Formats: sequence, C-alpha cells, structure tokens
Amino acid sequence: MSEREEVAAPGEIRPWWRRRRELVTPELISGTVLVSAVIAVADESGHAISTTGVTVITMLVLWVSQFYIVAIAAQARRPAGEPVHPARSIRVGLEGSVGLLIATLPPLLLLLLGDLGLLSVNVSYWSALWAGVVVLAFLGWIAFSGRRVAWYWRLCGTCATAGFGVVVILLRIVID
Repeated sequence: MSEREEVAAPGEIRPWWRRRRELVTPELISGTVLVSAVIAVADESGHAISTTGVTVITMLVLWVSQFYIVAIAAQARRPAGEPVHPARSIRVGLEGSVGLLIATLPPLLLLLLGDLGLLSVNVSYWSALWAGVVVLAFLGWIAFSGRRVAWYWRLCGTCATAGFGVVVILLRIVID
C-alpha cells in the first residue's frame, strides 16, 4: 500500500490496521517497556499496593516530564519572531505524551485487581508483566502490517517488539 493510499480523505473512517501510524507511537512502545521495568523493580515488599503506588507515581512523573519536553520542544521549533502559543504547546505536549499514560493502563489494571483481592498478589504482578509483552507483541504486529509485508516479517517484528518485554521479565528473574 502506498503512502498516498494510507492518507484518509476528510471524514473517511479507516480500519484500525490502516491507522498504524496513529496507533503505534514511540511513546506507547517506550511507555510499555518503562511501565514493565518499573513494575519489575518496584516489587520489593511482595505487596501489590506498594508496587501499584510506585508504578502510578513513577509513570505520572515520567508522563509530566515527557509532556513538558514535547511542549518545550514545540516552542523551540517555532519560527523566529512568531509569538509563543501556550495552547498549541499544550496540545502538542499532550499528543506527544499520551502514549505513556495509555501504556500504563493494562498492567495497572492487573495490579489493581491484586490490590482489591480479586487476584492473588503474585498472579496480578506476573500478569501485569506479561501484559506488557502482549501489548508490545500487538504493537509489533500492527507496526509491521501492510499489503506487501510477508507474514514472516510481521512475525519477526512482533517477536522483536515483544522481546523487550521478555527482557524486562528476565531482568526481574535476575533481580530475585
């Protein structure tokens, strides 16, 4: 599929697999790896609540810093003499950082199930780590989609992307 075919006409609804540039963002991929790494190293006490708290606080700090970095960079790229547009900077900052927040949701929901006693702490913890692998695999599959992409390249891309989540799990095993 050519790049021209991927651009939608105004008001056109495209299937999700044709929106891969919008779905697969660097922030979503790196956010998924980051939240998995935070969870992997946060579990020192064996209590899901402390892991959840550390994860929420850390990811919020990372999100705010990413938001600020993107917003400031948007200001730095404005032409000389153009006035500062705070609303534009905020919009660009949100667009360039929302992936970090989205990446936090699946593992955080699993940790919360452990906090609420609906899953054992151990099951919620390992499920949260493996959720990162699943999300990364899904993002890899989408990223390598397209008309002329052979299935084995999609599979390679999926495995390579999911491999970052597996590395985090191996890190956790080594830490123990």
